[in-house]
Amino acid sequence: MKSKKGLGSLLLSTVLCSSLLAACSNNSNTSATDSGNTPAKEKLTEIVFALPSFNRIPDDLSKVTDAINAITTEKIGVKVDFRLYGPSDYAQKVNLALQSGEKMDVFTTLGQLSNYVSKSQVSPLEELLPKYGKEMTAILEKDFGPDILKATTMDGHIYGIPVNKGMALPTIVIYNSDMLKEAGVSADQIRTAEDLPAVFAAVKQKNPDVVPFGPISVNPTDTGLINMLKGANKVDYLTDTTGVGVVIGDSGKVVNYYETDIFKNGIQMMRDWFNAGYLQKDTATTTVTAMELISSGRGFSYIGGYSGMEVGKTLSALAGKTLETKRIAPFYFDTSAVNSVTWMVSSTSKEQEAAVKFLNLLYTDADLINTILFGVEGEDYLKVDEHHVKFPEGKDANTVPYTAMLSSGVVGSESLQYQFEGINWSDVELKLKENKDTERSPYFGFIFDQSQVKTQMSAVNNVVNQFLPALVSGSLDPDTIIPKFINALKDAGAQAIIDSKQKQLDEWIAAQNK
Repeated sequence: MKSKKGLGSLLLSTVLCSSLLAACSNNSNTSATDSGNTPAKEKLTEIVFALPSFNRIPDDLSKVTDAINAITTEKIGVKVDFRLYGPSDYAQKVNLALQSGEKMDVFTTLGQLSNYVSKSQVSPLEELLPKYGKEMTAILEKDFGPDILKATTMDGHIYGIPVNKGMALPTIVIYNSDMLKEAGVSADQIRTAEDLPAVFAAVKQKNPDVVPFGPISVNPTDTGLINMLKGANKVDYLTDTTGVGVVIGDSGKVVNYYETDIFKNGIQMMRDWFNAGYLQKDTATTTVTAMELISSGRGFSYIGGYSGMEVGKTLSALAGKTLETKRIAPFYFDTSAVNSVTWMVSSTSKEQEAAVKFLNLLYTDADLINTILFGVEGEDYLKVDEHHVKFPEGKDANTVPYTAMLSSGVVGSESLQYQFEGINWSDVELKLKENKDTERSPYFGFIFDQSQVKTQMSAVNNVVNQFLPALVSGSLDPDTIIPKFINALKDAGAQAIIDSKQKQLDEWIAAQNK
């Protein structure tokens, strides 16, 4: 997310969401012609490239498509049929193409890697990458580490390329700094979640009508609690989000997260906040987000996960308030943190070599990635300096002919992407450093195959959706509801999921030790 309008890609980085590093200079034009790429003078190969956009989608994409092809045809001999879909339509459009036989070559998972693999809808890439994608692979390994493709490897096959962005998303509290000062509280007093009730009380005393804490999104389970507990307690969900099969630390034992003291204590904390009046009474069902509350002057704070340190500037511009941030829990790298946004080549693609050539260019060429994100220079954006851009005079993200800037966290290499003016370039470098420095789960690279417990997974998800919103919002008494929740999970088949995951994890650990 790169501008005054740019909340979407940062939020994506939580739900989903989802986003998010310096491997080469921002004006790099690497074309990887030594990797088997086709000279432009030879016959062009055409591929379909589908991108999710979190901005307004224009009716006419011809200008930006022509600009993309001016780059790709010259550098790799590939013509791109550029498809742009909204986030709510993206998976449906891609799946429809895959199932109907319509041409679809390059697309992203949006968190569904194992599902696409289990349906044999994506192609293994390990034989193509050494010839057509070695520059891309080298940048990913440089920016993250040599084990990054473990996160997209199943049964010995590499099925995708993770987006190269700031993936370490520490838990932070985002707050109205003017309200904090009015309440006579210093930001230095905020170190962990345990420090927040005193801050909320002071803000509430000064502003009785203000909601001290709100959910990050319209998803009622998203009060920020779950991700905060994951990072603070080194919880690895082992690539599914149900929570009924996690490993804590390096124990190697798969347990039902909802039966642990970590979860129960976190829920009790939210209950205490709710009873103290720090949350809205309808938090479990409201469609009003914390950002909407803050923008209207009726909200003080929320908890989210963001990379870098510059997010406060962007959120301030979006909210029209002075917002600052404070980290309250670390991030913890598990496999899903890396493979939740993965680019793949369709197993039905007849142009897989060209698709990998295109991906290689997408991760290594500044001209290509910035054309896809920002459009045509002079019409859709203006260069400010080497790293920064702005909208043309009198224009914004809703009125320029084209922009997909809010997709910056889901495509290509962030270190090659322009930043909107006002964003410190050093923040990109910090994200790169934190990708390397942040602690990783000892089970990084493990991917759970859900195929043997599909029925149980579906039933358990229904139970989680039934109980979790009220629990994480503090709306109901956990002493009463958690036992009912656990019993319902057992009836839905939670133990079968735990047993299947434990068996697979044991086999994975044994394979790593060979």
